[in-house]
Amino acid sequence: MAMDTVKSKVGHGLRLMLVSVMTGANVVTILLLWVSCLSTHLDPATYPKLSLGGLLFPVFLVLNLAFVFFWLIISCRHVLLPIMGIIFCWNYVRDYCPINLQKKVPESACKIMSYNVVGFNDDEENGLDGYKTIEYISKNNADIIFLQECPSGGKKYLELAKRMTDSGYNVKANGQLRIYSKLPFVGETIYSESKKKGNGTFACMVEIKGDTVVLINNHLESNSITEKEKDDYSEALGFHDKDKVKASGRVLLSRLSLAATKRAEQTDSLCSLIRKYERYDMIVCGDMNDTPISYTYQQIANLLKNAYEESGTGLGISFNRKGFPVRIDHIFTSKGLKSARTFVNSKISSSDHRPIITNIYKNTETKQASNVPE
Repeated sequence: MAMDTVKSKVGHGLRLMLVSVMTGANVVTILLLWVSCLSTHLDPATYPKLSLGGLLFPVFLVLNLAFVFFWLIISCRHVLLPIMGIIFCWNYVRDYCPINLQKKVPESACKIMSYNVVGFNDDEENGLDGYKTIEYISKNNADIIFLQECPSGGKKYLELAKRMTDSGYNVKANGQLRIYSKLPFVGETIYSESKKKGNGTFACMVEIKGDTVVLINNHLESNSITEKEKDDYSEALGFHDKDKVKASGRVLLSRLSLAATKRAEQTDSLCSLIRKYERYDMIVCGDMNDTPISYTYQQIANLLKNAYEESGTGLGISFNRKGFPVRIDHIFTSKGLKSARTFVNSKISSSDHRPIITNIYKNTETKQASNVPE
């Protein structure tokens, strides 16, 4: 009996030690989860590396979800710890992976699509096919189509232009940013800023159901990580070479930090443009090159609603590259508009991005202060 008692006490002590250690580990993961959320408030121009903390958000979120299951097995009374940790940043969880019941699309809704077409490039190895991309766009029948990295010349551009004209689309464009609309444009271009590599912002107005709506198409700064740099990092990880991992990691971190700084400047300019025309209904689309847990996304979300968060479900991965499961293509709307059935079409893989689609209609619960063009 004495031996059984000793074994019982030892087992109890080990269990208490395990619970204590895992409680500490869980607290750390919760704090890191919160820090990753708070990093979205850091201006990358001032804190270029710290502002990248949001990229680790899904890692810490998954770890906390794992702790939920762990505590259900080991100690049910501790399960509230990771649950409360997640609840305190629930808005960010919804940004990253919303869950919405799919409602019926009103007949008055306009179908909107945003799509980075990567210049209609062909790359058999990576599954890119420019003509398949063109065919999908021309047959999608969206009322308004926002394209990024769309060439302004060449055989494929002419093919797209012919198809869109034959389908009754009007077009406005600047550089590699293009907006096709079956609805009439109003006035001239109201803003245009082009950067090298096709980055920039382009804005115009369109008439929807008698109202003037501002359309803003964007392609913000890319991370510009080369395939070789990605391969070098993956190879270093595979061979467990710590020195090479550190060296490759520093290169990637430097690339990401520089791109985040440039995007922050572009984001601030975009937000100024949104504030300038805030009296109008507004649709802001594009390849933002940032996840929902980022400075870029959160700054825009402070001014507008995100259509995917409002009426989408799941991760909505829009970047069509293995090893990078992220949603970096977004559609935002003003409060005067609502969205229905927003989704990323995962069946289309002919570009390095997937199209994001939503249905926009008037929000009768709010009224714009003015809806008359200047």
